[in-house]
Amino acid sequence: MSRAFAGLAIVVTLAVIAALTWAGQQHPPDRYMQAIEARGVLRVGLDPTYPPFDTLSGGQPAGYDVALVQAIAADLGLRPEYHTLALDTLYDALSSDQVDVLVSALPFVYERQKEVRYSVPYYQSGEVIVVRAGTKNTHSVLDLAGKSVVVALGSNSDTEARRIQRDSLPTMRLNSTYHSADDVLEALAGWSADAAIVDNLSAQTYTAAHPNTLTIVQPPLTDEPYVVAMPAGADALAAQINATIERLRADGELASMMGLSVP
Repeated sequence: MSRAFAGLAIVVTLAVIAALTWAGQQHPPDRYMQAIEARGVLRVGLDPTYPPFDTLSGGQPAGYDVALVQAIAADLGLRPEYHTLALDTLYDALSSDQVDVLVSALPFVYERQKEVRYSVPYYQSGEVIVVRAGTKNTHSVLDLAGKSVVVALGSNSDTEARRIQRDSLPTMRLNSTYHSADDVLEALAGWSADAAIVDNLSAQTYTAAHPNTLTIVQPPLTDEPYVVAMPAGADALAAQINATIERLRADGELASMMGLSVP
């Protein structure tokens, strides 16, 4: 075999290997995205009983999630079509192809990842520390040592506060005699405690309704993100939705449409 022929054979072999490697790295077409584009419609499932994220206004879906859907649909060049569903039927509607996505203040569920693809988080609903506006000496959970902290009895905030007290801050004085997040925040505003621990949504709603009264300490104590859900194979759709969420986050529009109070 001549050197020229041997060299050509090596080049051909390398080209075949490269082609096979490239082919192996390619993802199959996203049939979900193809069907959506063919319809020109993004079918969205939501439960309209969770304001301010999901509600009805004049019989039409409204709220934070609807604002997010409108931005996603606009970036995709599609018309959103809303399907109002009961909370316990949302994932069934997705798996039976009644809807393309679920945008309904849904938390990330690790166990569903085999059949569901989740977007990047668009809202953090975890527990947060709240103090009165103007408080200068509470910047993190460690600053709660020796302070009185109010929580709603039996809530996730109560559970988190007891864990903090048990594991790291035994001197934190915990008061769990209140029955709702609103009661807790009213007590804090009325100087009945140094700080409160409540869920982020309750804190955001209260501070929006009572400006310059309370301040939310960032970051949240717990990680409880809200995400968009779609079929597990919807790779192209997920990429587009993630790109929209990250664009909105970068320019501050996401915080605005989610009603966030950001220090």
